[in-house]
Amino acid sequence: MSEVLVIGAGVNGLVAATYLARAGAAVTVLEAGNVAGGTCANRLAVGEHLVPAGPHAFSALDPRVLKDFDLTRNLIFLHRDLPLTLLRDGETLAFSRDVHETQNGLARQSARDAARYPAFRRNHFAFARSMRSLWWEDGAVAGEATHAALRRLQVTPAMALIEENFEAEMARAAFAFDALACNPAAPGSALVMAWAAAQEMCGLQGATAVPLGGPAILVDALVAAANAAGVVIRFDAEVTRLDVSGEAIRGAVLASGETVEGRTVLSCLSRKKTLLDFLPPGAAGFAATRKYATAAEVGEAKLVLALKSCPPVFARPARYVIAEKLENVALSYAEARAGRIASDVFLEAVVIEAGAPPDVLLSIRIRPVPVAPLEGWRSAAAELVPAVVRVLERQAPGLAASITGFGFVPPEPRDALCLADLVEPWPKRIMTPVRGLYLCGAAAEPVPCISGRAGRIAATMVSADWEAAT
Repeated sequence: MSEVLVIGAGVNGLVAATYLARAGAAVTVLEAGNVAGGTCANRLAVGEHLVPAGPHAFSALDPRVLKDFDLTRNLIFLHRDLPLTLLRDGETLAFSRDVHETQNGLARQSARDAARYPAFRRNHFAFARSMRSLWWEDGAVAGEATHAALRRLQVTPAMALIEENFEAEMARAAFAFDALACNPAAPGSALVMAWAAAQEMCGLQGATAVPLGGPAILVDALVAAANAAGVVIRFDAEVTRLDVSGEAIRGAVLASGETVEGRTVLSCLSRKKTLLDFLPPGAAGFAATRKYATAAEVGEAKLVLALKSCPPVFARPARYVIAEKLENVALSYAEARAGRIASDVFLEAVVIEAGAPPDVLLSIRIRPVPVAPLEGWRSAAAELVPAVVRVLERQAPGLAASITGFGFVPPEPRDALCLADLVEPWPKRIMTPVRGLYLCGAAAEPVPCISGRAGRIAATMVSADWEAAT
């Protein structure tokens, strides 16, 4: 009998499993697929290459996990700090680490924006750091100034935050893609942008970093750490339901019909999948059933293009945002929510290493897109992919003729983001109504991301519950 079962061998699942195995537990990870890593695994075919189906860069890896697992030896970053750069008709506006350089760029758009930018960035980053006790650890928000800023942002839409601090249309459009991490017109969505600013990569706050070898390098290091700790990873082990006795967990039932016993189960899957699909009716309680019955309607798609050469406009390493106007995001979000491909999509493009000819891979994240389009994703992709290529072609003439292959990933079904959860303590997101059942994946994070933090904190809570029970 395994003492602990972890459902899903993604980043958070591997992190949680390794921490608990190091604490002395017998841990088995149940992975439905045939490789570990979740969206970080190289499973998307693009020409001759295999690339991750998820993010092409990291912006939120937990520094504690990196230190505890000694992962800095394995993770070498090709780019440590990609600047947010708006690309429009051959003109760029970059928000770099160098505040003065950013001011110079802003001054060409608006003298007011250039003058006010240093104070905005300083205050935005200071508030974000002050929230780390809540977002990074199982702590609480301290200080009246932080509480005052929090109360304001809890009712502020992301669009309003951007419009309040920038008057130039190019400056506003630069932040449009990040604003679409959720409904940008929803009160409190500004907190999602603050959460992003609280993150750290390579010792730099608010940085986005591209690992040499791609995100799969992190997976390899985590699998090695799990194996060294004695974790057993079972592939092709799809969980179809959880075995519950009374109010306590007893194990997991696989698609094969096998029951794997375990008195503690940690799930990397969504709340809806874990609490409503895997448990007997009513086991999660009425409140949870009502809250999580509805999944997210709007998400993010990914397109990776293999190119013969790097277009000159993408020559400088950056997060290139391609957007027309910030004011268009509300309409685009509404269209996606209605199940349609938005008339105006917002893109983030990053050049990633290919490792072999063709020499260039351009990874594009697309927002907002419907999770379940009315016509289905086969038809929707046939509409969306050419539309994205046309947008790219306008910015980089000749790009379309340079394409030698592509891979497309529609958005995965996930829980709807509840903005109120951003200010909840970790136990509220990790604990479940069933004794011995915990969440440790993206559903437990304040904002869905690749961090490992939810896995670490879930493992800590499991250990604490064991100690309290003995």
